[in-house]
Amino acid sequence: MPVDYKSLFERLTKRYGNVTPKALESILCPVLIPIHTLDLTINKVAGQSHYRACFTIKIDADCEDLVVPGRTGKFVSKAYKDGGVWQEIVKGRILSVDRRTGVAEGEIYTGSASKKAVLEKALTFLSQDDFLEVDQYGASAKVLSGLVEYSLVQVLKAAGYKVRRMPEDMAKHIGGYTYFDFEVEKKGVTKKLEAKSLWGTNTKFARLIHSLTDGYPTSSCKFATQDFFAVSLFLRTGNIRDFAFARSVPKDVKKYGLPRAGKFPDHVNQNPLCEIGDGTWFGSLDEVWNLA
Repeated sequence: MPVDYKSLFERLTKRYGNVTPKALESILCPVLIPIHTLDLTINKVAGQSHYRACFTIKIDADCEDLVVPGRTGKFVSKAYKDGGVWQEIVKGRILSVDRRTGVAEGEIYTGSASKKAVLEKALTFLSQDDFLEVDQYGASAKVLSGLVEYSLVQVLKAAGYKVRRMPEDMAKHIGGYTYFDFEVEKKGVTKKLEAKSLWGTNTKFARLIHSLTDGYPTSSCKFATQDFFAVSLFLRTGNIRDFAFARSVPKDVKKYGLPRAGKFPDHVNQNPLCEIGDGTWFGSLDEVWNLA
């Protein structure tokens, strides 16, 4: 059935008043900035455990509002711009801007800035034909997260589960914060599920992190907070409906479990390998539902 795009746009923008297509595009779609020059020589920043390579970009009408010192983005491939799967290659940060020459200089780095080997590997996939992707209004990550959770709910419902989304905040007079994303029910049994993603810098690994709040001395998730993890494989496969599922128990307790965080044994290692079929990660919730 053909899509009525005019009606779709009207439904998408109804809540926001007089919104133009350009405004919606600017919110949803990060800007792709061509690389001007690229220097892949890796240097350590003086006085820091921080390795980086360097790049420059030219400032034009498409990006001049965004390019300021401190602005961060992600390098993505030309193949993605030409219609391929989105994937972060490595991160970029603007260091200085020369409005007179219209050139900005920046550093290329990874989330593991102190690990030179991680940066070296990432740089093997970066070329001057690629682009620095900058989110104009900070919305794209939230939109992706919402689409991932929506897709997860649809996948679980299709498998016969009832799914209830937990509130993002909780008034104290109602109850305590849940610290997990979904209640999932099947045949009268209800369990807790936390939705996470792969690590953008190296998609071999999951990113099982949590905000540093009361009861969380580390950014790693607690084992006891949820019964299962559901990790979106989108950053690896480009399919929003692809997930890997694991039981939230320590590997030294159950062979199918997850490794502990080194200094915090009640917490999960925040970057475990994530590969369906490795004995820990499975392709459906059914496969882990009855694991004790």
